[in-house]
Amino acid sequence: MRESIARRAAQAGLLLAIFVGLACSSPPQITGPGGSSATSAVSSSSSAATSTGAGGEPVDAGVDAPPPPPAVCTTLNLASVPFSEGPYGTHRRDIAADFTLDLVNEDAWNFKERWSGCESYVFIPDVLPVSGLDKTSIWEQGIAKLVAISPANVHYFFVSRYSTDDKAKASTDAMRAKIDADLAKLTPEKAEPWKSRLHVVAKRAGALDNWIKDVLAGHGQPGFTIDRAQRVRGIGNFADVKQYNQALSDAMQWPWKANLAYASYEARFFNWEADKEAALAAEKATVVPFWTGETLSELAEKDIVLPSAAEMATFDTLEVEVWSGCPDAEKPEFGNCGAWDYIASLGVQDPTTMANVEIARFITSYHRETHWVEDISPMLALLQSGGTRHFRYDFAPSWNVQPTSTTFSLRFSNKNKGYRPVQAVYLWPGGNFDSTYAAEHLPTQVPVDADAKRVELWALVTGHGGATNNCSEFCNHQHQFKVNGTTYLKEHKEAGTLDKCIAHVDNGMIPNQGGTWWTGRGGWCPGQQVDPWSVDVTADVKSGNNMAALEYAALYKMAVPPDNSGNIDLSSYLIIYK
Repeated sequence: MRESIARRAAQAGLLLAIFVGLACSSPPQITGPGGSSATSAVSSSSSAATSTGAGGEPVDAGVDAPPPPPAVCTTLNLASVPFSEGPYGTHRRDIAADFTLDLVNEDAWNFKERWSGCESYVFIPDVLPVSGLDKTSIWEQGIAKLVAISPANVHYFFVSRYSTDDKAKASTDAMRAKIDADLAKLTPEKAEPWKSRLHVVAKRAGALDNWIKDVLAGHGQPGFTIDRAQRVRGIGNFADVKQYNQALSDAMQWPWKANLAYASYEARFFNWEADKEAALAAEKATVVPFWTGETLSELAEKDIVLPSAAEMATFDTLEVEVWSGCPDAEKPEFGNCGAWDYIASLGVQDPTTMANVEIARFITSYHRETHWVEDISPMLALLQSGGTRHFRYDFAPSWNVQPTSTTFSLRFSNKNKGYRPVQAVYLWPGGNFDSTYAAEHLPTQVPVDADAKRVELWALVTGHGGATNNCSEFCNHQHQFKVNGTTYLKEHKEAGTLDKCIAHVDNGMIPNQGGTWWTGRGGWCPGQQVDPWSVDVTADVKSGNNMAALEYAALYKMAVPPDNSGNIDLSSYLIIYK
């Protein structure tokens, strides 16, 4: 749980406080609007992903109406879920109730009638300025860049938060004109799908007669979203990594200008999430809950009752699912959720040594709620005895405990792989990434039973901190494993790049965080699960007469790392399957 001194300086709390104040303040004068040791219960989940439309034909909504909603999902080849009948709420992750909005130059839009079950919805107010020195609304940027990088299954709603009808109307009329002008510049083929996806709300937020008004006045002041599962969600900071402005930094303002196009990343994350949740719903999983929304701080330990050893022997798959939320449901995410990107590690107590053994790793976000799903199936080998086991979840340091609403569970299932992990032999930990690293990571040998069906290397490896070469967080530290003479290399080529973490929005990283979430790291991205690295070494072990001779080295530029290069967090195993 370390943090870069350079990053802390670049993201001083003052800058974040300035950003939060801008995002959640009264509407700016926009220029031209124009202008607990406890025992858990074990539950079973066997629901399947539903492929169905909203049911019934929508009412005639005029020439601008989209095709019947189910056709959207069929055309885009996306799974559809039915409209939920509640219970409803207005906090983040509550189910969104029906609503109707009057729109500028469109017929009224009814949520339930237009529900397709495969789309997300992003509400963007006109109070979001370009920067702390430029109070112009991001609406002024138009939608050309936004639609260019948006997925095809998102609706954008532009709503004014001005306090008077006249100012709000000027703002929304101007935005409608900008949208139409930008669409007119596109080819008909590119413009047509967006004509029914870019909506300007006719009434100002404070004059709405439904729950949208309350959200925009509360935790949704910076905007909000509704995901593909019909849940109310937050919205992030649209700071553009390629629009750093030194003048802002000199004035002690948040130094990146906002870019409306970054709203698209919210929808991209929801697509990852929907696919992942559909896969989970299709499983016949035995779900073991740890926490169900309690607010945890720094760490939590708990005795958990797992299925019996006999039942554990029927599983070949283990996944961990985590929802991390802000402690105050009434407030926006920024200044509410934890501010820093710390290691969040799940460990289980070894019954022999009583040591805490890491089995899963995540990285907390900058000021945003997260949802992680990670496959840690090899760790079944450490849990195969079943029964009561002691778990520990560390996610923040003692000097910054980051209170977090936490929903956490393990999911056990059988995917008929034909083998399951029966032995996990611990190999090497990490350590200081410097010239002494090699001396602390000596070769070892592991015998393997002749009837093993599969043997693999499996590791959680991330780099943090460092004064030299911006290692280990921002450099390509390399990890060379040898199995009976065959070399396998894990590299981190994204480390130190300006924006390579952005692509991880499509793999579980929450976007639009309140820090340098875009920049590539050494084995991780802020607000994402740490994906384990694994490689099949069965052939190498078999060729060695069922003996694995193992060597390991951590390198920088394929050489001994220089001193003061941070640290490597490593949990490595040889996994044996039968």
